[in-house]
Amino acid sequence: MIINDIPNGAKIELEVRYSGQTISFDSEVQLTINNSVLISPIIVNDQTVGFNDNCRINLIVKINGKVFLWDNVIVKLVKYDGAIYHKIDTAGGEGKPYNRREAYRMYIGEDMPIYINTSSGPLALSVLVKDLSETGVAFITKEELETDRVIRLKIKDKNSILSLSGIIVRKEFLPHLDSFLYGCKFNEKNNRLGNYIARKQGEALRKRVNNYSSPPAKGKKPKSSG
Repeated sequence: MIINDIPNGAKIELEVRYSGQTISFDSEVQLTINNSVLISPIIVNDQTVGFNDNCRINLIVKINGKVFLWDNVIVKLVKYDGAIYHKIDTAGGEGKPYNRREAYRMYIGEDMPIYINTSSGPLALSVLVKDLSETGVAFITKEELETDRVIRLKIKDKNSILSLSGIIVRKEFLPHLDSFLYGCKFNEKNNRLGNYIARKQGEALRKRVNNYSSPPAKGKKPKSSG
């Protein structure tokens, strides 16, 4: 697929790699011009994110159930027809079919309580949450648990609590820690969790990348032209 074939309104993802970390941002195509794509600006905490030359960025586009990847694209902030966009340049290359196997995993590395249903009632365990994605969570504990066991995880999100329920699908003993690593799959999709992960990704990127920001684009809606 060539870049000019991407329709307006297509959902895209920018996969940003910086200092050994990978962070993803979602956006939407507003306009395609001369082998470049203008997308809705990526905004974190009312500030438009800028990417410096140390970032390696991949463009991922899903169209009609198929996923395409353009690697090592250039992303810059531009102003076009009075609105602010992120402009993506692909150097004229074609997008390659991309087989995405799993959701982005965000490293957590924090102690959190999980709750497990037992015959005598809910049991609270303090575990080390390794990573979190929209589809599941991985945690480490010295307690040996059975697979297929249902767990509940509560995450503080600003002034509210995200309550997530999942099932243990993977178990691995870690001899060097004398502990078990568990992989859990969430029972259902949670849009608030997706927003939470996206916001945390943005905050992490802003801490790691020494970038500039344009004036806040809050309240501005990018224009499309036919």
